[in-house]
Amino acid sequence: MARFFAGLARLAMGTELPVQVAAVCYRLHGSSVEFLLVNTSSGKWTFPKGRLCPALSPSESASREAWEEAGVTGRIEESHFGHYLDTKRTLGHDALTREVRIAAFLLEVHGTEDPQESGRNPSWFSPQQARKRLAERRQSPYSKQIAKMIDAALEQLTVKSRKQTEFLVRIQGRRRLASAR
Repeated sequence: MARFFAGLARLAMGTELPVQVAAVCYRLHGSSVEFLLVNTSSGKWTFPKGRLCPALSPSESASREAWEEAGVTGRIEESHFGHYLDTKRTLGHDALTREVRIAAFLLEVHGTEDPQESGRNPSWFSPQQARKRLAERRQSPYSKQIAKMIDAALEQLTVKSRKQTEFLVRIQGRRRLASAR
């Protein structure tokens, strides 16, 4: 577990930014992908995200945030695939914000229930819709970074799909060789 935290600590090196984790929740819908977003308390759309829990790995912390904020369960990747900067309101001050660096983990959703946190409004979006919603009500550098997480997630899913296809082709080839003998 120490190597997981060391990887996230490197994200914050050279800055005094707090590091949080996000679950980039997705599902396959026919031949397309959809992403699950939730509302923040200020009404912006975002990925389920939050602080690292000392008793959990970073990916487990992200999975827990997805459960609490969106009511989803599924399979989360152990390593983060990207990171982005965003702003968060300072506790007790609606007008003050601070930057946070967020490590993003892919989570394939297998089940949904009502979230534990109210007012989150978990909703599914196409990649194009998700990019648009994530960019709304954010300043330019932040809106571009968070929207790019959709592209990075799609790239990761493409690589993952290609590897699975190659694996299946190899298995089928071995079966054909074995049956020909």
